[in-house]
Amino acid sequence: MKLADDPPSFLSTQSSPWHLAETKDENAMWLAWLVRLRWVAIIGQIVTVSFVVSVLDSPAIVIPLMLGAAGVLGLANTWAIRQLHGPDRIGPETLLIHLSIDVVVLTGFFLAAGGADNPFVPIYLIHVAMAAVMMPPRFALVVMGFVVVANVALHQVYLPLHPERHGLPPNVLMGLGQVVALTVTVISVGGFVLGMASTLRRQKQRLYEARERTAQTDRLRAVGTLAAGAAHELNTPLSTMGLRLRRIARRYSDDDTTKDLGVIQGQLERCTDIVEQLLVGAGDPSASGFERAPLQDFVAVALRLWSKGSPLDVRVRLDEEAIPVELPNIAFTQAFINLLENAREAQAELGRTDALEVEVRRDGHYGVVRIVDHGPGLPPESDRVGEPFFTTKPTGTGLGVFVARALADGAGGGLAYAREHDRTITRWYFPQTGRTP
Repeated sequence: MKLADDPPSFLSTQSSPWHLAETKDENAMWLAWLVRLRWVAIIGQIVTVSFVVSVLDSPAIVIPLMLGAAGVLGLANTWAIRQLHGPDRIGPETLLIHLSIDVVVLTGFFLAAGGADNPFVPIYLIHVAMAAVMMPPRFALVVMGFVVVANVALHQVYLPLHPERHGLPPNVLMGLGQVVALTVTVISVGGFVLGMASTLRRQKQRLYEARERTAQTDRLRAVGTLAAGAAHELNTPLSTMGLRLRRIARRYSDDDTTKDLGVIQGQLERCTDIVEQLLVGAGDPSASGFERAPLQDFVAVALRLWSKGSPLDVRVRLDEEAIPVELPNIAFTQAFINLLENAREAQAELGRTDALEVEVRRDGHYGVVRIVDHGPGLPPESDRVGEPFFTTKPTGTGLGVFVARALADGAGGGLAYAREHDRTITRWYFPQTGRTP
């Protein structure tokens, strides 16, 4: 089960006339839908020509013209796909040009095949509906004007149809054409609207997730503010305790007292270190300076610190090629130790003492830290893992995974969990320095 997105390089993307990569740009999204519907139109025109060739006026002239119109749409689609994959931003003017091309080509098709008597004339409504949804009002009005002018032209200049030449009776043939035209129009408009609704729902979901991340960041800052206040309040009594301990050490120099005072002094220094790092530990990476170093070095430092107090072995595999990243060192160390502790405690629930596996590897423009444990896996509330203060452990704070995810998100990376057989795999990834995900 996956709780977060893997790096983009983990994902495979397809590019074909039928499958176009999703985009956050609205105009590009509309153009992608226009490309899909245009392929359907091209196939429909070819099928129509093959079915009604006998009723056309001057087939030797008209058929090449119709096939040429289909070819123009194919070239327009090729151009549109290049625009979708190009670096330039797609504006409403581009959509106006493409819809105008469609209206002109469709008009030429009808002029050569019966004009306004062609039962497929209602297909113009597809372009009117698309213009109304896709473009600003002034551009949509331009397309509507084109359609009206085209319809008027169809009543004035056209090559007539000769339905009596077909094997079906004329009234049956024309009625069948009207049914097919209405069906194509309904399916195209309905499919377009349903597809847009689905796309808008996905965009709404992405917006909701972005708001959730913002809310999590706000909660994280609130925790950092509380930690700052606690650090300020604790610094004074800790300093006082340190002064008193030094005074006691000067008064009493026997071995037992010196030994006890040494233990107390060590614990006091540890408390002082914790207080100094409370902001970082609460998840505010800005509380520590950023360092640029190979990801392998960050991991090695954190592993050394964690190994001093852990009974578990760790099998480590580091990519030989350095993966440069820029991260807050203290925040990374604490967050990584939290993830290792979670893995150790997960195995402890099953009474297992298997060595943890830690791997650092490159994946595209990302450096990935991979932690593998043999615990029970994710809890039933797996969708809540990573929320601040959510924990399934009786003594947990619910901040460990949250801080690790916040650190990765802030750097442009992420945190993901997956279950494979009896192993839980944590993927913690960060972009290489100088790379923008």
